[in-house]
Amino acid sequence: MHVFAVLLAAVSAIGLAAGTHLQHRAVSSATPSTAGGPRAAVLLALRRPSWLLGTGIIVAATALSIVALGLAPVALVQPVGALSLVGAALISARVLRVRLNRSLVIGIGVAVLSVAAFVALSSGFVRDTRPAVADLFALAWLMLALIVVAITIARTSRGHLARVITAGVLFGTVAAAMHIIASETFACLARESCRFVAPLGELLPLGVLGGLVVVGSGCGAWLVQTAYASGPPETVLAALTVIDPIVAVLVGAVILGEYVIMPIPVILAVALTGIIACVGIAMIVRHHPGHLRPSEALDTHAPVVDDAVHDEDPVLECRSL
Repeated sequence: MHVFAVLLAAVSAIGLAAGTHLQHRAVSSATPSTAGGPRAAVLLALRRPSWLLGTGIIVAATALSIVALGLAPVALVQPVGALSLVGAALISARVLRVRLNRSLVIGIGVAVLSVAAFVALSSGFVRDTRPAVADLFALAWLMLALIVVAITIARTSRGHLARVITAGVLFGTVAAAMHIIASETFACLARESCRFVAPLGELLPLGVLGGLVVVGSGCGAWLVQTAYASGPPETVLAALTVIDPIVAVLVGAVILGEYVIMPIPVILAVALTGIIACVGIAMIVRHHPGHLRPSEALDTHAPVVDDAVHDEDPVLECRSL
């Protein structure tokens, strides 16, 4: 079951990359002609077919991610999301019609292999847990504090970096809460012990977490959309693919108790694979196709894809991928 969950998470990561690409194109194309800053750009982008199509893809990818979170521990599933940055690089190379240079190929290889190594090493030491009520409330308080921080940053003029870091931390806790809700739902469907029909003392924290997931997802999504309007999508995806899994793993280990005691060599090996994954992601960001010189393009005379041209035909947006 864990292997299937990891595969679902990988498909979800690629879908997230495609949806993110389409949303960023919609927001960035609205920014130059929009007065009022990131908020106005996002509001204008909401009416673009490319943004709506990207949102649909992200919703489908999120559904797959939720199923994966319900089938396996969050510490095992969430790190696979790092593959979304790899997908984003490949999609951008296809759209911009540029060659993947050696450094980018190495970065992709390093990221993929290190994530695979992380999952392989972790899989022998993660366990399916059912957190106690006290643990559920601890996670709820953490989420509430992060939501307050996110709302504060969203209402200020804080820049690109503050928004993506806050979104990454918030989404890591949202993933942990979503894992709890999804796994409890599957337990009920399997006619096992079901907390949704348990006494109020056990049902209340699940309801609180459900509400916080909705609010936290909305706050995180708004921070991400405004971050698109104030900086490159590579930074957004890099922050989410690095910070989100790290936070999710920490929450799974510290609050949910998903890890059994590891031998010191395994701890060092897992930490090393995480560091190497960050190096690979940094290489992808630095050598992303969007940063390549025109001389590296496959066809420098090819027409430039303009989001405004395809606004009336969302099918063309799919073909451009």
